[in-house]
Amino acid sequence: MIRLADLYGYTPKQLIERFHIILDEADQKLAGVLPAHLWLLNIYHANTSSSYRIECLELLAEKMCKGRLPILELAVSRSKTRYASNHGSLIWRGLDIPRFFVRKNCIPICPACFAESEKPYVPFYWHLHVVRTCTLHDCKLVERCPNCSAPLNYMRTGNLQSCFCGTAYKSMPIEPAHQALKNLSAKIQEEKLDSAPSVNLLFDLEDIHQLFGAVLWFYTYVAERGSERTISDKSLIECIHFFDQWPKNFNNLMEDKVGTAIMLTDRRFSETSLQSVFGNLLITSRRLPDNALCFNPVLKAVFSYLDYCIHTEGEQSEIGYVLLNGFEVAAILDADAEQVARLVDEGKLRSAKRLKNDAIFNPKHPLFPLKNVFNIWLSRFQSRLSNRHIYLSRW
Repeated sequence: MIRLADLYGYTPKQLIERFHIILDEADQKLAGVLPAHLWLLNIYHANTSSSYRIECLELLAEKMCKGRLPILELAVSRSKTRYASNHGSLIWRGLDIPRFFVRKNCIPICPACFAESEKPYVPFYWHLHVVRTCTLHDCKLVERCPNCSAPLNYMRTGNLQSCFCGTAYKSMPIEPAHQALKNLSAKIQEEKLDSAPSVNLLFDLEDIHQLFGAVLWFYTYVAERGSERTISDKSLIECIHFFDQWPKNFNNLMEDKVGTAIMLTDRRFSETSLQSVFGNLLITSRRLPDNALCFNPVLKAVFSYLDYCIHTEGEQSEIGYVLLNGFEVAAILDADAEQVARLVDEGKLRSAKRLKNDAIFNPKHPLFPLKNVFNIWLSRFQSRLSNRHIYLSRW
């Protein structure tokens, strides 16, 4: 729940007490399936059906003599939107947010906001890893208590005034925020930017969902290994700088991967998989959250670079012969594995290796030359909106 205390006039601790009283008065069937703590009440915490939680939220609003919609609007629910390879998302007020961005163990605060407000509250955006600053006071959000070093989390302690050790939130020291992090926080909250870079993909995007997709792509592909995949001030600044002069840094990254592959490969590219050169590039670049090139600048840059490799001259053109598996073919054609299987059965998609007549198509095996698949996309799978046609599966 976000800002329930401010909406209903209760402190978080009083709200928790009120919640338990309502549960005691409620139907035993309802009380038995609900969590015992307020911080687990959000709709998306339900393992299977969320109907009981919605019913409880309506009951909670009714007992507090309030309409049911405000409390439901504040709740965070699961979303059907999938980002990148298979990242789930949550929805809040029409905003689909990758679950990877949602904080779990620490909810930071701004001491200046708490010092100025008679009824302090924690805005929803502070619950996201990608928001690191308070845009009102241009300072970093405080994540840990300066005295006991414990992570701050008002939802677990039920206290909006101080850490469990007694240190008041409003008395905690503040630090100035990095300009790039300030700009990113302002962009996500749809506020005016102070001095954003003139050429940076993240700040040029109009749709916040595209920004979420680009940042998530950085953490799942560029920073896929090591501890830097954890969202921190340092890694987020690196992410922002990566999108400076887009797509220059992306092309440089691809050139490094191709150069390494050319130098280290011990066999011809016609016997090499795309994954051994570029990793999960195609899989992580789709659904960010859209597949259409006009709404997915990362996937558009990927296609542009692959097109360059295929049609250039010299050693780099050999990249056009690397082998794609069925899932990567599906990513290019905006299809699924069943649709790719149909293309193979009908002879419209030929593999580099002869398949036995009774062999079952395995989408995990690299079989299809990149150049052939790319030419199929160019000639048959483009449309005005998605740059691709819909090809029906056998079922």
